[in-house]
Formats: sequence, structure tokens, C-alpha cells
Amino acid sequence: MSTYNKIIHKVCQEQSMITVIKNRYLASVEFKKQAEEWLNRRPDINNLLLIKKTVKSLKAQLRWKLVEKSNFEESDDYSEFEMTRIKEEIADLRNKVLQGISKEQEEYEKLTYLVQKWFPELPLLYPEAGILNFMNSGGLLTYSLERDLLDAEPMKELSTKRPLVCSEIQGQKVLLKGYSVDVSSEAKVIERVAKYHRAWDQQKERSGLLQLLFLLFCKSDPLVYLMVPYYPGASLGALQADTPLTLEEALKVMKGVAQGLQTLHGANIVHGSLHGNNVFAVNRKQGIVGDFDFTKSEEQRAAANTMVVGTLSLVSPELKMGQPASPASDMYAYGCLLFWLCIQNQEFSTKEDGTPEVDVVVMDDKVKSLLLNLFCCNRLTAEQVLRHNCFLVVDAVLVSPQPGEEYKPCEEHDSEKTDGKKNVIK
Repeated sequence: MSTYNKIIHKVCQEQSMITVIKNRYLASVEFKKQAEEWLNRRPDINNLLLIKKTVKSLKAQLRWKLVEKSNFEESDDYSEFEMTRIKEEIADLRNKVLQGISKEQEEYEKLTYLVQKWFPELPLLYPEAGILNFMNSGGLLTYSLERDLLDAEPMKELSTKRPLVCSEIQGQKVLLKGYSVDVSSEAKVIERVAKYHRAWDQQKERSGLLQLLFLLFCKSDPLVYLMVPYYPGASLGALQADTPLTLEEALKVMKGVAQGLQTLHGANIVHGSLHGNNVFAVNRKQGIVGDFDFTKSEEQRAAANTMVVGTLSLVSPELKMGQPASPASDMYAYGCLLFWLCIQNQEFSTKEDGTPEVDVVVMDDKVKSLLLNLFCCNRLTAEQVLRHNCFLVVDAVLVSPQPGEEYKPCEEHDSEKTDGKKNVIK
């Protein structure tokens, strides 16, 4: 039997080696094929430049049409029929601009692949193409899409901290969040946004994170706008104030939130600002971690006065003692949110360090066990939370959410009030 086992082991080794050799052969064939293709020719950016020229022309037409609409609204010859015609032309032009930007993004992706694979010098050969800007922003930054060209509605009730407007792109509701930046801070914002987006891009809808759609500029003010999906009234703060989640719903949502934190922490990103107004329960069953204020550091975000739900502070004991924000402080905030969702209207007390007294409230024993491990010094990680037995019966809903359900907007989206690229316009 021993000899037989040795022979089988050798056969398995031989099969593994054959597989390795086969894969290396196929890789070398593919490399040779691509090398021969690009050996005697250079990549062509003319298609990108032509698309940019077309988009520029369409944008000029759209601007004139918007001016015509504004003038006609004040005209003595105003008629509903003529206004309808103008609005239809504006909608058609805006749609053509978005289609052009979609093609532009596709060209940038092709050029980015060539830069990474064959031609690292490409951005330097064609600086006018803006390839580096596209790459450095993770593919989010576009100069072709401008806030002034969108049919954007200011959201005064949500704009206490920064300009916030709502728009719609091909049937999807979006928010544009304005950040005031100078030259140095603009680069920092782009860097942070790109790092977050790359973390999302690894798993996309399964990441548990709110998708970032675009970074764009406005010619009429010194702001950079971040475009994100809009989920009206789907924040935990809005839902708990209106129709609180059941325990089953809360567990489904918080499993998605744990997935989002795992994605961030795996990319060495500390959220630092997890609270009831930037965590979303889409359709009351899919938890999504909202984005944060990209102009602030982790410590600045964690010190914000939004880090509270009801009378419960989400700031961990170590943060109160001056220690830096960390994945562990994110998990403390996560535990506080879960505790808040589960106790409903029960009264509770807190210890001297601010952590809630879990033992004295009535709740599911498995959830209580999880909370005790999130409020201690040696807290569970997001990965460990996902494996906790209180989530074993929860079927995580990992489909792409559809923004724009009819909820009543409440307060703060991310660091604003209640709520919230290519995929939007492709």
C-alpha cells in the first residue's frame, strides 16, 4: 500500500507539473502574439481626441439651448408647446453628451491598459490627452462632464455643510456633492477618492460599499463634485425614525455593512465616520457603507459631531483618549449601530468609558454575544464578524441596488444629511 501511495503521489506531481508547463506555454504564446502586434506600431489616440472634439461640440450646442430656454421663460411670447420642444431638444443633446462621455471613458480604459502593459511613456507622449489624470483618479475624473450641464436640483435641506444637488442620469438618481478645494487639497481628495474606488472595484456590488460614479468640475465655482447614487430615505437614521427595521432586517443589513468594512480595511482604509446617516439599508435588506468626507483625514472624520445615534456616542474609548482612528474604532462604531438597531425603544445605560451596558437589555443571545466582542478591548475584525453565528441564518442580498426608491428624505448623506461610472452612462 505504501508503494502504491508513492506512485499515486508521483503521478499527481507529474500532472501538476504538466499543467504548469502548459499554462506557461499558453502565456508565452499570448505574449508573443501581443508583442508582434505592437512591435512596429504605436498606439493611436486619434479616436479619443475625435470623441473629445465631438463631445465639446455637443456641449456647446447644449449650452446655447439652455440659454435659449432661460430666455424663452422670460419672453412675452412664451408657450407651453414651444417650451416642450426646447426641453426635448435639451434632453436629446444631454443624452448625446453622456453617450459621448461613455465612449471617451472606454477609450481611456483601452489606453490605460496599454500604458500598464506596453507603453508606460504614453501619457508623456500625449499630455493633452489627460491619460495620467484618468489613471490617478482610478478612472473617476472627467473634464467632459460638467455640473452646469446637468439638470441638477439644489437640495437646500441637505446642504448644511457643502453644496449638494440631485440629478438624474439615464433613469438613475444621483447626488453631486461639492467639495471646496485648492490646488494641494484637490490632489489629496483625488488620491483618497481613487483609493476608495479601487477598493470598491475589486468586488463592485459585492463590496458592501457605496459606488462612486464620477469626479467632475464646475466652471462657475471652485468646486470639485463627487457623483454618487442617491437612495432617498434609505439611511438607517431615516428608516429608524419612520419604520424601524425588524431584527431579521437589521441582521441582513448589518451583514452587508460588515462586508463593506472588510473591503475598506482590506484596502488599508479606515472609514472613521460610520454613523446612522451614511449607512444605507437598500430595500430594507441590503446594507451599504456610505462614502465619507474625502477632504478630511481619518482622525478629523472620527471627531465629527455626527458620530452619534440617539444618545449613544459612536466614538470608541481609545479615540476619546486621543489615539488614532483604526479598523478597531470602525468596528466599535459598527457595534454601536447594531446595538442601536436591536434595542429599539429600550432604555440603556453606559459604563464610565462610554460603552453601552449590553447585559441589562433584552435582545437575542447571539447578537448580545457579538456585541460584547465588539465593545471589549480586543475587538473582532470585520472578517470575524461576518463569520459570527448570529449571521448564519442571514442570506446576504448581494445584488446591485437600484437607487431612487420612493422614500422621504431625512438627514445627512455621508457627512452631509441623509443620503446618497461609468456604469451610470454606459
